[in-house]
Amino acid sequence: MKSLKQLGQEINEINREKGWQVCKPEDWQETYKIPGVLALIHSEVSEALEAFRKGDQENFAEELADVLIRVLDCASGLGLDLDAEVAQKLEANRQREFKHGGKRI
Repeated sequence: MKSLKQLGQEINEINREKGWQVCKPEDWQETYKIPGVLALIHSEVSEALEAFRKGDQENFAEELADVLIRVLDCASGLGLDLDAEVAQKLEANRQREFKHGGKRI
């Protein structure tokens, strides 16, 4: 199975081949690039919500894949190591108390 880093690199490569701009580390300093990418991620999440509301499991799965593709595209382009970040976050979550935060949902 490919790592998140490998998937991100593959996504970046495909996107460049298809004429799409891929994030670069220097984009962190740019005012609108990262917010624009985050808005695109948000739009894919919204599309997944709409698929759920319609009971369309096939489209729901496709939209979740789109969310992951956009996240990995951004992270890889920025040079972030999501494999390490996810592993670190999972370990932190293991240490949390039961239903931390006290919220109902």
